[in-house]
Parts: sequence; C-alpha cells; structure tokens
Amino acid sequence: MEEEILALAEARRAEAEVIGIDENRTVVEFKANAFHSQDNRLTRGYGLRLVREGRVGFSSTTNPDVLPELVEAALDNAALGRLCRFDFPGPGAKPAVKTFDNRVIMLPAQKMIDWGRELIAALRSRVPAMTLDVTFTRSYRETVLINSAGLDTRFSCAEFDLSVTGLLVQDGLVWISEYENLSAGQAPALGLLADRIEKRAKAARSRARLAAGIYPVILMPSAVTNLLLPIKVGVSGKQLEKGASPLIGKVGQQVLDEEMTITDNGLRDFGLASAPLDAEGVPRRRTVLFDHGVFRGFLFDLATAGACHTETTGSAGRSYHAQPQPGTSNLELATGSARLEPTLKDTRSGLLVYDCLGGGQSNLLAGDVALNLSSAYRIENGEITGRVKDAMIAGNVFEMFNNVEAVGDSERDLGNYFVPFVMFSGLKVATRD
Repeated sequence: MEEEILALAEARRAEAEVIGIDENRTVVEFKANAFHSQDNRLTRGYGLRLVREGRVGFSSTTNPDVLPELVEAALDNAALGRLCRFDFPGPGAKPAVKTFDNRVIMLPAQKMIDWGRELIAALRSRVPAMTLDVTFTRSYRETVLINSAGLDTRFSCAEFDLSVTGLLVQDGLVWISEYENLSAGQAPALGLLADRIEKRAKAARSRARLAAGIYPVILMPSAVTNLLLPIKVGVSGKQLEKGASPLIGKVGQQVLDEEMTITDNGLRDFGLASAPLDAEGVPRRRTVLFDHGVFRGFLFDLATAGACHTETTGSAGRSYHAQPQPGTSNLELATGSARLEPTLKDTRSGLLVYDCLGGGQSNLLAGDVALNLSSAYRIENGEITGRVKDAMIAGNVFEMFNNVEAVGDSERDLGNYFVPFVMFSGLKVATRD
C-alpha cells in the first residue's frame, strides 16, 4: 500500500515520503476491585508528506480505497504549505536496539486477568479499605517508511505495561499510583508492587500539618517527571525556530546544577520511545542534553534543522495522521550517590512527594510550574509522620534544578523516563494549613 501511494505521488512530479503504521492493542482493565473489560483494537493508517514546487504538503487516511484522493489532498495542501528546507534521507544502516520480546506478544490476555486478580487480592488483604484500578496495556506496532530518496524500511516494537491506582477515603481522598514497564517480557513483580503501595497507604493513615514556606523536598521518580516537562519543551528545535525557548543562546553554558546530566536516548533497550530509526528514517541516537548541568544543544527533525541551519538529531516523532515534530524519546536522568533511607534520616523537616496532579497554572515555555501534590508526606526528624493535604510546589524548573542537594543512586523505569529520586534543598511549598 505504501508503494502505491509513493508511486501516485511521484507520478504527479512530487518528492514524497509515506509512513504506514499498523498497531494491535490489547487493554485489560479492572475497576473498583473487579474485572471490567478486555478490549482488542487494530488500527492502520497512512501518512503522505510530499514536496512540490518547493513547498510541503501533507495528508493522511485510514481508508485504503481513497489513495488517489489522499495524494490530491496533499498536493492541495502543498500549495499553501511551508517552504521546504530539507531533503528526504536515503537508505542506511540501522543501529541496534531491543524493541521486541516474543514473550510480550505470546502472553494470553487471561494471564493479565489472573495477575490483576492476584494483585487486587493481595492488596485487599493488606489494605481492606483500598479501592483499586488496574490496567494492563499491550501493543504491537509495525512502522513502514519509504520515500523518493530510496529509503524503504520497516521496524516493529512490542510494548507492555501495568498501571495501578489505589483510592482511600481517609480524611479526604488519598490516591496512590504505581507503574511498571514490562516490555522486556518479564512478569510483573506483584509482591514488590503490593509492598510499595501498602507502605504508602500506611503512611497516609495519619494527617500531618505543614505551614507554607520553603522546605527541603524529596521528589520520588514519578514526581520528578513533572519537572522534566518544561525541559522537554525547552530543548525542542521547534521552540528554537519560533524563538520561544528559554535556552536560546545558552548552548555551552552552565544552566542546571552540576548533579544534573540529562540524556535523550532513543536506543534504550525496551524504552517505550525506542526505535532504530526516527519517524523520518534517520537513525536514532543517544544525545546528551545537559552534561553536569551544561546545556549541550537542541533536538531537531529535518524541517526544524533546515530552518535553523543545522543537522537533524534523529529526533522526529509522529503518528500517521500528523507531520513529524522534534521531541524527546526516552529521557534519562543520571543517578547520583544518595540512598533514600539515609537521606530521609538526615532530613530534620521537609516533604516527600510521590505524585503530582497535572501542571497547575504552569507556563511550560518559560519553565514555570505550579504542581498540586496528590501524594505527599511530612518528614520530621528523619521520620515520615503523615500525609500532607492540599499542598502545592511552585517555581521555575531551571531554578529548581540549580537547587539540588542529592540525587538517588538507582533509577526507576517509567517507560520513557528513567530517573532517580531528587532532593532539593529548598522549594516553595504552599498549603492551606
């Protein structure tokens, strides 16, 4: 099908690129402690990007019976499209990366159901008042990419993950969330997962009060990802092209604390954003964004690289129904030397944060965040003394990441984030108490 679309476009004297994506997704859901549904869905779509008379056009479809109309729509779109400042890449070698384990595809949905029931039973025996939602998501995706420069390639990936959310009604609502990336084919560590949820539920039984102020704050990995969102926006070549990134003019400068080394790694084995090639057929790579706090550069796709007079970094992402955009793949925050328990013991008065709710009134382009804390605990004299309600942390992430006291010695695999805990020596905390 992709070859037919390309031939139709080239017959109209256009250079073209065709992407075809087939995805088979299985979702097993438990809601309120009971099995809810098993959904199997197959999607298939095609995207056509072409260049005619120096301008870019695009169209997409899920209907294989309208290919001539697909080409006509892209040609019409090109009449008003942006100027083309790039060439489509030709064929080349694919770097090695593991994105597929046969155990993921062969796993029956019934096994996911059994695991869900086992986890819920274990947690209900430990925390009877907890209401649990459990979701297993498995997908197999095959991408075909061809273009007028001779590129003709395909690659596949299999993804599998587990997310758990527990709800307690305890002096208000208490949400406890956990996640596991199972794409390497391993079975979920249900016992360890239950241990983590139970530990947090026990800590939430007591209510601790905290006056507004500036405190040492330990962000666990799932909360650290919220602070990385503005950084993901800031390193995009699209924002450089627009003149909107706060990192413009800072390449080679110390921007973050020396403890901060942040890497975009599209070749991380079994990362959810890993692939041998990006969405334009350019080899993926491992790109250091911040080296001990020094900003090393932006991420580009073909179009933004052309507009900024540089080279692509193999950072194009897309679905079949949209044109490529530069962005991060798997973000890695390098580990440090701190261990969690000693770090807690050494904290006289502070806050331990597991989860945040959204970005609040954030200005991601400027790096500003205001994060409501959905799962936060008071630290007093080295001990967790209870849950803190109605709290928020606010500030600028570039300033926050210049205020780092410790970085954890081990990382959590969160699918497309691989991060340790981070302790900040002082963050602004707002509360209602």
